[in-house]
Amino acid sequence: MKQFQFADLHCHPTLKAFGKSFSKSKKSSSIWHYNPPNFFTKLIQKLTGITKFSQADFCTMTKGNIKIAFVSFYPFEKGFFKNSSLNNKIVAVIASFITSIGYKRVRYIQKHQNYFEDLIEEYIFLMNSKKTFNYKNEKFCWKFFTASESFTSSQENEVLVVPTIEGAHVFNSGLTEYGRQLNEREILNNIQKVKSLKYPPVFITFAHNFNNDFCGHAPSLEPLKGLVNQSKNLDIGFTTLGYKVIDQLLKGNSQNRILIDLKHMSLQSRLEYYRLLDTKYNNDIPIIVSHGAVTGRNLNGKSNSSLNPEYFANDTINFYDEELIYIARSKGMFAVQLDSKRLAPQNLIKKPLGNRNKDKALANSALIVWRQIQHVAEILDAAGLPAWETCCIGSDFDGTINPLNEIWTSEDFNKMANKLLEFASDYLKNPNTLTLVENKTINPEVLVSNFCIHNTCKFLNQRQEIDVRDYVFLS
Repeated sequence: MKQFQFADLHCHPTLKAFGKSFSKSKKSSSIWHYNPPNFFTKLIQKLTGITKFSQADFCTMTKGNIKIAFVSFYPFEKGFFKNSSLNNKIVAVIASFITSIGYKRVRYIQKHQNYFEDLIEEYIFLMNSKKTFNYKNEKFCWKFFTASESFTSSQENEVLVVPTIEGAHVFNSGLTEYGRQLNEREILNNIQKVKSLKYPPVFITFAHNFNNDFCGHAPSLEPLKGLVNQSKNLDIGFTTLGYKVIDQLLKGNSQNRILIDLKHMSLQSRLEYYRLLDTKYNNDIPIIVSHGAVTGRNLNGKSNSSLNPEYFANDTINFYDEELIYIARSKGMFAVQLDSKRLAPQNLIKKPLGNRNKDKALANSALIVWRQIQHVAEILDAAGLPAWETCCIGSDFDGTINPLNEIWTSEDFNKMANKLLEFASDYLKNPNTLTLVENKTINPEVLVSNFCIHNTCKFLNQRQEIDVRDYVFLS
């Protein structure tokens, strides 16, 4: 089995650990807390979709050979934990079980009225976390990725951390119905405070699951219908304040602007953002999708790749063919997420309770991921663009997702990558729809390595104006 290295454009190693810190639980509030899946937690996952094991703690990521982790800070939105028909304490008990962030953390979210303070607390939590960890006589470590440090290569068993944020509500918006009025000056000041952090985020997932007063969000909580209400400003475009927030985030040069991640934006907001980039920013801003999936169709509903569109989840939270071309032309990134419900219809992702053939189950899951990569490649090739330089991994692990069968945690990345290598080899040696020579003749190992880490390194190169090869061991 070939050993690959990995970068993950979107993961949440602090989400559960920070949550458990409110309960003063020293073990489970460590970013190193290693809690791999077992027979019983896998069974719970298959039966309920609830993930009771750790997917992206720093120990798991190190063991999985993740070299670069884009760690997403996410102050949970209050809409998850408020239900007018249920007592808040009952909601907290249920939500704590589902999310694994702890009862006291949920109660804190229910009561507070300041997302920005919550963001800074999570940032400080990571800053103060142990940088090294010994596991079975082996030393693991992590540090922030920065262009200002001078070292020739990353250490073995070291994870380089790039901060990001999920949800622009962190600047203290979307709180009107909870008693805090919208304050434009406060919001713009908070953006500057975030830009002034020692390790500022590279990008921000602009929308999320509930109203943020800046732009519309896409439907995303279908399994929780009836328990939560995300209808306010669902599917609308940008507000006047939203355009001002975008301007503040993108102001500056390539190293101090905070890029916009389009995941969770409504389709209307995304289309308005593309127009903004064209008219105001001369298409000079990389477009990021940190954890996405394709619809398998264009905006008119037509299928333009060789794959059956029924292989894909045709939801507006996912991305259309025209958008993939926008992203590639901007030298941006399209990260394929590993949340099964976003990647394919239910009949393709359903997990049998028994796994008699784990290798077959893994192959079926890797095929679902491969179809995402293949579809993007064929759409880009038809547009005269490099086919294999835009996709990467954005797992969303430990973000309360429903993983693919046998791709449970970051430790399973290498098994997935080797299956992808098989699919890539078969695809390239057989007749396909690709037309550009460089797209048709790529080495399959290079193709998979691009997806696993090298495309992400290239993205950091163009942002930081450094050679990321100095930071990672390249095979």
